[in-house]
Amino acid sequence: MPASKVLVFLILAVVVATAAAAATATATCVPTMERLLSCLDFIEHRSDAVPPPCCAQLNTTVAEQPCCLMHVLHGNVAQLVGPEFDTARAMVNVTTACLGDASVLMSIARSCAGKPLPPLTPEFPFTTGLPPPTSGEKPCMVSCASLIIEN
Repeated sequence: MPASKVLVFLILAVVVATAAAAATATATCVPTMERLLSCLDFIEHRSDAVPPPCCAQLNTTVAEQPCCLMHVLHGNVAQLVGPEFDTARAMVNVTTACLGDASVLMSIARSCAGKPLPPLTPEFPFTTGLPPPTSGEKPCMVSCASLIIEN
């Protein structure tokens, strides 16, 4: 991993850890972002395989902070990390490798639709969720389907 990426994440972790002292860690998606660091080499095309720790961490995120994954889907994480962060690879390839398919992601998107998202970090909240589905509309189906088709 390039030193600049490690430095960015270390700085982010220090800033977040300092801010988290004032609020509980689960009030933000900071724990999720820390867990997903194990996936970064794959997401940024520096590795061809999803590392096993990545899958373990993704499963923990699905169990503990599922709506935080919507920050990845919406591109909020890519805005913080930079252009090397491949949102489609993060959501589709990692989800498929770790969870078997994208149905878990679609279920999370439905569950989180219309609700404010937990803040990504104290400094960068990105709290706007997707609007709730209208009658007959399924959230994420179009965007997730397009991500799956692209890969």
